[in-house]
Amino acid sequence: MIDNLTDLKYFLEVAKTGNITRASERLGVTQPSITQAIKRLEEKTGIILLERSRKGSSLTRQGEGLFQIGERMLLEWERDTRMIAQGQKEPMGRYSLGVHSSVAQYTLADFLPPLLDKFPELEFNLIHDLSRKIAEQVISRECDLGLVINTIPHPDLVIHKLLTDEVTLFKHPAYKGNVLILDPDLKQSQTLLKNMRKVFDFKREIHSSSLEVIRDLCENKAGMAILPSRVAALSDKIRPVPNAPSFKDELSLIYRVERRADLSFKELISAIRNVPRV
Repeated sequence: MIDNLTDLKYFLEVAKTGNITRASERLGVTQPSITQAIKRLEEKTGIILLERSRKGSSLTRQGEGLFQIGERMLLEWERDTRMIAQGQKEPMGRYSLGVHSSVAQYTLADFLPPLLDKFPELEFNLIHDLSRKIAEQVISRECDLGLVINTIPHPDLVIHKLLTDEVTLFKHPAYKGNVLILDPDLKQSQTLLKNMRKVFDFKREIHSSSLEVIRDLCENKAGMAILPSRVAALSDKIRPVPNAPSFKDELSLIYRVERRADLSFKELISAIRNVPRV
């Protein structure tokens, strides 16, 4: 456990500059002070943090991991202490928000601009990944909150359902071919494939991990595509295929249960949940 923020700050500065000399100049402390701080951190964590050479200091693989954790810890510490010192209940500082890039296209514009206008000291770090990985990052405290599809209940999570969606088959009205375009790693795609040939006897497949690419290919008549309706709706060229099988999706806002006691975080959650959606 890291119990000395000064040592952590010194380590982070060395990691950023790659040089103890430059770090000491930027921090206004002596090089021996920084060297001793790094030594204490290594002894406390049992991790060799730096590889030293004539060119400077570079992070070990374990040091890179501690650097990422340390930056997040320091940001949270500075944000929380500033809020306490100022007696504020408004969200301020930087929050990490996890959301799949496709979900981000039809959600973020609804609440980010008004949030940033309402809270002038609020910042966001957006993390784009699969919903299941975002949920894991929220549980492990790597992410403050997430917008996730079909999240699985977990004792450490608060889950607020926001809206529903439907994954189904889409096509350009002029398309007459036999190609199916999909992301095979999505559970929705695998479920729909079982009954897809009842409405579309496809002979070939195109796989992509990007729903935006899939939508673009469908727009340009490269094939029919399995897409969430809200992602497909961002195009005015493609239409749902009548009688195609469908999969119901549910978008939720998630965060760890202990954040409910944080008044500023509560205000942030309320602002996101209260945005009108269709």
